Amino acid sequence: MTPRRHALGVLALATALAVLWPRAASASKADAFEGKIQPVSGQLYRKAGRVELTAGGGLSLNDAFFRKQLGDLKLGYHFSESLSISFHGAYGAAVPTNSTTVCPTGAGCHEATEEQLRQVPGRIDGILGFETAWSPIYGKLNAFSEKVAHLDLSLMLGADWILNDEVLSRLDAEAGVVPEARRTVGFHVGIGARVFASEAFAVRLELKDYVYAIEVPNGEGGTRSKDVQNQIVAELGVSVFFPFSNRSQP
Repeated sequence: MTPRRHALGVLALATALAVLWPRAASASKADAFEGKIQPVSGQLYRKAGRVELTAGGGLSLNDAFFRKQLGDLKLGYHFSESLSISFHGAYGAAVPTNSTTVCPTGAGCHEATEEQLRQVPGRIDGILGFETAWSPIYGKLNAFSEKVAHLDLSLMLGADWILNDEVLSRLDAEAGVVPEARRTVGFHVGIGARVFASEAFAVRLELKDYVYAIEVPNGEGGTRSKDVQNQIVAELGVSVFFPFSNRSQP
């Protein structure tokens, strides 16, 4: 090969590399994300016509005297993607909070006694009820630039049958009277979010305000009156959908 042909060959090779190198670099950057983020369009995880079973627990947030710790089970049916009805039951314990310290005049502060705790409301043992939910929002979140989280948001309204302890007067409490279990009817409103892990499983987070009325003693006369209670409860659970697949099989 003559020196002239050799020089032309080197020049042609350099020109080809100069043209192709930026394209190869751009392609390598695109390939770094290729296949990691799937195209997202439409509603991937559908609920219409499916049964949802949720198991979890609840914790009260605004208690003045008792913190409720409840195990919860819910069974629901989705008429459509946005409308559902469910039945739920919760049972657990009411534990005195740190705000039950009393400071009598002329004496030191101390934790409230059992007789004193029997004179205040808020001791809920169980809840049984049903609710309707409206889920108008379905969305997707891009997590860590690689995963897409599918979720929906709900508004809830329901009626409840609430099991709670009787509130005693001071004389009855000091006499050692044991409170009876009382049953009252109330309602709740709430908001919720459901994050789908797959077609069959989802994580569910709800915040509810339970409203109900109980009888409380009025002074020493033995008369009683109605008092409205609000209990805000946060609930976290795992849902299983039946059937497991939300798509028709070929």
